[in-house]
Amino acid sequence: MSSFRYDYAVIGGDLRQAYLIPELLSETPYVCHYALCQPPLKIASATSSLENVLSRSASIICPIPLSKDGSFLNQSWVKEPIPLSHLTSPLKKGQRFFAGCLTDSVLKELRQKGVLPYDFMKDGGLSHFNTIATAEGVICEAIQASPQNLHHSKCAVLGYGKCGFAIASALKGLSCTVAVASISEEERAKASVAVDEALDFPEFYQKIGSFDFIFNTAPALVLPKEQLQQVSSHAVILDIASAPGGVDFKAAKELSKTALLCPALPGRYAPLSSAKAIVKSIKKAEYFFERS
Repeated sequence: MSSFRYDYAVIGGDLRQAYLIPELLSETPYVCHYALCQPPLKIASATSSLENVLSRSASIICPIPLSKDGSFLNQSWVKEPIPLSHLTSPLKKGQRFFAGCLTDSVLKELRQKGVLPYDFMKDGGLSHFNTIATAEGVICEAIQASPQNLHHSKCAVLGYGKCGFAIASALKGLSCTVAVASISEEERAKASVAVDEALDFPEFYQKIGSFDFIFNTAPALVLPKEQLQQVSSHAVILDIASAPGGVDFKAAKELSKTALLCPALPGRYAPLSSAKAIVKSIKKAEYFFERS
């Protein structure tokens, strides 16, 4: 590793990556960056060449998720899209590659080159932190988008995985009346002891017009036009599922329904806390790499 000029290269992403720079600089002065969404809070070496950053850094830290479409790096600074192949081709044996939501094809290529990959989303601690930051963020979005208080409002949470659980729990803490809808009998059973109602989707659709807020976490089209027609005119729909989400947004616009797609909430509402959590995950991975 001593042959590398930099210990860490931070590439692309959102505000989490910008806040990551000073956190890493507290550990080592040898940090560089490329294609950040804004200048870092402390000075670190910026480079104009992606290939130089990749070839001269022991550890490469990329966004969560690495890509939004499976083909290009998740970034908004460089005008020309950056193909994922431009990230992987300059890497060499012994380098470490950190990112979120690594695909099987990227993992296979990295391992064939002798690069050590680490998927942030395989870290249970960081994944749990992300659900908390996501819940706080989507509740902020709900408050800003609605003319109503959340307090004592009637809310539906679609899906009861990690994010659904965190959102429903936060809403209960705000004195909301909360219903959970899920296709999973096991999820409904878990939700029934924590919220006011646990519904399957046919039951939810029968009651859909009674909700003030609908939070979707399900990665499937669960709110098509037919169901959106029944949503209250004052209701707010918030979708945190991966794009294109679980809402027919075109139909929602035609029907004048308030429906928001809310991606990357930890990076928008808690970038500093998220950066600190990412550093902890990196240190955990480095401990594992050094002993494997």
